Amino acid sequence: MRQDINILWLDDELDSDAHEERKFIVSDILEYKGYKAVFKECSTFENAIDELVSVKRYDFFISDFNLEKEETGLTYLEKIRESNGYRQFVILYSNNEYSTIKDEILNVVRNKNIGIFSNFTFFSVGDQNEANLFENAIDVILCRWDELNAIRGRFMFENAKLEHILREKLIRNMKDKNPQYIKTVESKEYRWLVREFFNRFRFDPSKSKERDQIQEKWLELVDKRNLLAHSEEKFDAERGYYIYSKDKHTDNELVIYEDNLDDERKYISKLVTELVDFVESGNLQPPIK
Repeated sequence: MRQDINILWLDDELDSDAHEERKFIVSDILEYKGYKAVFKECSTFENAIDELVSVKRYDFFISDFNLEKEETGLTYLEKIRESNGYRQFVILYSNNEYSTIKDEILNVVRNKNIGIFSNFTFFSVGDQNEANLFENAIDVILCRWDELNAIRGRFMFENAKLEHILREKLIRNMKDKNPQYIKTVESKEYRWLVREFFNRFRFDPSKSKERDQIQEKWLELVDKRNLLAHSEEKFDAERGYYIYSKDKHTDNELVIYEDNLDDERKYISKLVTELVDFVESGNLQPPIK
C-alpha cells in the first residue's frame, strides 16, 4: 500500500514562518494518520501551472487564496480542473475574513461551470484555528484512500471467513476421523480446500452445471484475494485512482477503480452469502483414502 501523499502547494511567500508552520501542520496530521507528506512547492502561478501538466501525479492541492497580480486561488482551481483530468481535493486559505472570500467566490461562480467548484474547501487563517481546519479537510481527502484500502480489507476478511468455514466443514463431515486427513486439511492452502470441498460434494447430476459455476466463481474469488494482497495504487486521468495487481506467473490482472467500489462491495456481499449457504447446505462424501 502506498504511504506517500503527493501535495502540490502554491504560495508566493514560501519563505515565511507562516508557510513553514502550515507545512508542519499538514505533515503532522498525515503522519498521525499513517501517511507521509511529500511536498512540491511553487512560489509563482506560472510554476504551479507548469507542474500541473507534468507527468507527476498529485493527490491533492493547497494554495494561498490571494496570489500575485490578478490571479487568485480560484483561478488556480480552474487550471487544476483543466489539467490532466484532476478532480482531486483543493484546499484554499486566506488572510481575509470569510465574508470577503465568500463574496469573491460568489462573483466567480456566477459565470462559471459549477462543476469546477466541486471537491474543494476554503478557510480564513485569521480565526486562529488552522490545525483543525486543515485536519477537517484532510479527513475528507483521505476518505478515498480509506475506501480503496477498505475494499482490500473486505476481500481479505470475507475470504478468511470462508476459508475457516471450509476447514470446519471438511473435518466435521467425516465419519472416520482420520488424523492424517485432519492434519492435511489444517495445513493446506485456501485453493486446495475449495477443490477438495467440490471433490467431496454430493450433488445432483442434473445440477452439475450450477455446481461448476459456483466452483468457478469461488476460485475466481480466491485469485482476486491473492492479487489484492500484492496490489498497488495507480491513477487514470479519466477514472481517477485505482487498485492494480498482476500475477507474474499467470499474467492475471486485477483492476478496481474508485468509481467501481460500490459494485465491488455488492459483488463480495452477494457472493459470500451464496457461498456460505452452499457450504452449510451441502453433504460431503468421505475423503478418498
